[in-house]
Amino acid sequence: MFPNQNQMEKNQRDRNMVTIPTEIFRLYFEESNDAILLIDGSNWKLLAANKFAQKLFGLSEEDVSKTTFPQFKRIIKLARRDNTESVFTELTLDTKDFGEVRVDIYAKLIEWDGKQIIVATCRNVADHYFMSEKLVQTDKLVLLGQISASLVHEIRNPLAAINLNLQLMNRSVGDNKELQSYISSALQGVERISKLIDVTLGFSRQSTPQIEEINLNSIVINTVDLMNHLMKKKEISITFDLKKDIPPISADPKHIQQILINLISNSIDAIEGNGKIILKTFLEESAEFKEKFVCISVEDNGVGIPEEDLDKIFNPFFTKKPNGTGLGMAITQKLLYKYNGTIIVSSKPRQGTKIIIKFPFVQD
Repeated sequence: MFPNQNQMEKNQRDRNMVTIPTEIFRLYFEESNDAILLIDGSNWKLLAANKFAQKLFGLSEEDVSKTTFPQFKRIIKLARRDNTESVFTELTLDTKDFGEVRVDIYAKLIEWDGKQIIVATCRNVADHYFMSEKLVQTDKLVLLGQISASLVHEIRNPLAAINLNLQLMNRSVGDNKELQSYISSALQGVERISKLIDVTLGFSRQSTPQIEEINLNSIVINTVDLMNHLMKKKEISITFDLKKDIPPISADPKHIQQILINLISNSIDAIEGNGKIILKTFLEESAEFKEKFVCISVEDNGVGIPEEDLDKIFNPFFTKKPNGTGLGMAITQKLLYKYNGTIIVSSKPRQGTKIIIKFPFVQD
């Protein structure tokens, strides 16, 4: 006897109900933005690793079946100690290409085919610390803005009085060159403090961005036109490498121009004698995260940044320039946060500096 039509359709539906979830789980495993490992709990052999895990630990497809992670013994010990099937901990795993990699691990123990399997989701501790540092830096910028706004008003009025009195003194000293020199030096100091106040006020002011679709190539060219006299003064050559048909970004053009002014000014200051600045726009794609970024890079052959200073350059008021305010890079970072932008700085002393800023590209 053959099964009737209804029974055959029911059997097919049952098979589909099994197949669809299996396919979904497989896709989740392969495409997850977390590293996922399956470990044999009896011998610590790696049974499977998704694409993200292979990248994190430097594994090829062939490496997976040959790799063991004995450090996962700790997972079993913690599970037994706490009488649980779920464990959250931190492990340092040995890798073939990258040495030791520290990871946060959420592990689940399951029984499958008579074996104890560890299903582990791993996240790079370095990435976690980076995000923590980024949050701390953001809090610092917010706090500085709040303090600066009140502090600046307390300084501005007395400074105006000092400036006025110095100018009156300058008129009353006649031809006394020595006194004129002292007063001139004091006036220059007042002017520098006044400039710092203006920059600090701009840093602390909460303005509403005027968002519009902007073309980065146009902003780059307009900014260079504004600063061309400074580059000519130091005989600096400028090279453009601008991508045609670069997608627009949504931002306040004044903010993007301010970012570029800060970066180009730093390059100009870093160049001693004849030098060059290369400005580039390009589109970057991340296959790993399936994202696109619209990017600008500013590269120079200046004095470079010492390695020990690279992690300080975004700290407000950190500067090695005699007349610098130390706020340029902090302001740049603050403006980038408004647009979910990121900044990458690479530099070598006596060779130069390259800075890339990246804006997420959202397609309609």
